[in-house]
Amino acid sequence: MIDFRYHIVSLVAVFLALALGLFLGSTSLQSTVTHSLRQQANRVTADNQSLEHQKDALNAQLSSQQAFASDVEPYAVSGKLVDAGVAVISAPGVDSGARAALLATLASAGASVTSEVQLQSSYLDPDQDETLGELALQLAGTARLPHASGAIQAGTELARALVTKPGAKTPSSRQIETILSTLSAGNVITVQGATPVHTADLAILLVPLGSVPDGSAVALQQNSDLIGLATALRHDSLGVVVASPTLQSGGPNGALPAIRQDATVSSTVSTVDSDETPIGRVAIVLALAEAPAGTTGEYGVSQKQPLPSASAAP
Repeated sequence: MIDFRYHIVSLVAVFLALALGLFLGSTSLQSTVTHSLRQQANRVTADNQSLEHQKDALNAQLSSQQAFASDVEPYAVSGKLVDAGVAVISAPGVDSGARAALLATLASAGASVTSEVQLQSSYLDPDQDETLGELALQLAGTARLPHASGAIQAGTELARALVTKPGAKTPSSRQIETILSTLSAGNVITVQGATPVHTADLAILLVPLGSVPDGSAVALQQNSDLIGLATALRHDSLGVVVASPTLQSGGPNGALPAIRQDATVSSTVSTVDSDETPIGRVAIVLALAEAPAGTTGEYGVSQKQPLPSASAAP
């Protein structure tokens, strides 16, 4: 008969064997897993270093190209807008440095900037829309205003003071002053420099990237108001270019993409993204130069056609 102590010894031996097997197995497995993880980590580190080198090379290449574009910019636009009058309108949020660089480019192109107007935040404030409509009605007198928001109605009056097609009735300097001073007193616009005494035949509307989520009610209304202004400027002028900074993937991009998605508006005005770059500024000038011929396009770094034809002339 088997002694009970024999059972105890047997059980202990079995458990010792299991423990030893688990220890040896885990040691072997740990060594294999550690080696595999170390190899993967080394590959990731090497890939990161390679990508860093590629990024540095691309940044250096981009800097070189931008420097070249800056040097070439005055020659690319030289003489493209001789004798052309241009009104420059900036929406709230437009970068002052980008605007100043564009004004210098327009000067290199031979353009005469007849007016520089900045829209105030109240222009795109839904709470101020009724006030804007009242100002527009006051300025319009017996003239008919579009059945639209107060901002679009005010934009119609602003366009009347800034641009005129050749052959159309031109507002007097007194009428221009009245419109601009009334909108200025209402905190709708700010006029840079002296009040213009005559209108332009071309216009640039500078818009920022969106500051609120695309698709929100506020964003849609703001886009609509800026599109309405672009439409009014185009109605009274020979051509309009709407320009913005380089578009951001996945971010709120504002009025410029909205214009591009509107088949009616995009067929009458040109759009340029990347207005903060030399290429974008050259595109603005060339697009303005080809506008009197009825040519429009979508230009900028996000487009397959970054520049209009270099042969464009006023």
